[in-house]
Amino acid sequence: MSEADPILDRFLGTVLGSAAGDAMGGPLEFQPPSPPDARVTEMIGGGWQQLEPGEWTDDTQMTICVIESLLSKRVFDPDDIANRFIVWMSSRPRDIGVHTSKVLQAIAEGEPWETASHNAYISNPSDAPNGSLMRCAPLSLFFYRHSEFLTELSPVLSRITHAHPDCEWACVFLNVLITGLLGGGRVIDAIETAYESIDGGSNELKERIGSAMNATCSAEPTGYVLDTLEVALWVFLHTETFRDAIETAINMGGDADTVGAVTGALAGAKYGAMAIPPEWLNTLHQVDRLCKYADGLYELAHA
Repeated sequence: MSEADPILDRFLGTVLGSAAGDAMGGPLEFQPPSPPDARVTEMIGGGWQQLEPGEWTDDTQMTICVIESLLSKRVFDPDDIANRFIVWMSSRPRDIGVHTSKVLQAIAEGEPWETASHNAYISNPSDAPNGSLMRCAPLSLFFYRHSEFLTELSPVLSRITHAHPDCEWACVFLNVLITGLLGGGRVIDAIETAYESIDGGSNELKERIGSAMNATCSAEPTGYVLDTLEVALWVFLHTETFRDAIETAINMGGDADTVGAVTGALAGAKYGAMAIPPEWLNTLHQVDRLCKYADGLYELAHA
């Protein structure tokens, strides 16, 4: 952790925050909202995957694939990232999204990732899951000082597995927003910049972002990308601490690990790693490894 460098602390916060939200939400995935007297406020483990306390899911596993590629190649290389996803899939993870599995299986059988992803979209054009939104944040760190590249490259990162336009533009919005938060400026300014960056996005995406500004949230924390983005953004905007953001997000149930991961990336970028409850970090798996990755992205961003 770094008290001396607030931007480094927010880099750490983004990586650790996403993993913490994932680990907190994993045990609540597919569950109904927690009753007010039974809210989860610590890393309990369990759930349908029988996770250990502090263990993260495919959200963080795939995020790590992106980070390791960026650190190894020192450029954004979607072919390399796709290959790392294939290696990860071959490790037989406990969970992998249905859409993601379909695309990666086609790639493993020899299709170029562009073709595999496009074919999956064409075969079911109404399917827009959140599997790319959950793993896109490392690009915002990598291009922290060159955020102008995020509008062009965030869709490519999404398109490795998720070619639906709403998936691609949701990643643009999230990454531009995170980059704005990393500098420590006003949240409203970061949101306005992020909103301006999705001029080519659908009206529904823009409406969902507007809805997240309201006092109440009507979206459900499902696996649909726009539901996930709206819920995570609403939670982020209507809480005042990292702890409150994560606890609010995960206790809504549903796709709690991914909503937790996206909320955690946003809250971590705003509040920094120093704001993450120490007891959570003491339980979170492989914190030193995650810190090393955040440090590496910080160094590349400032090279």
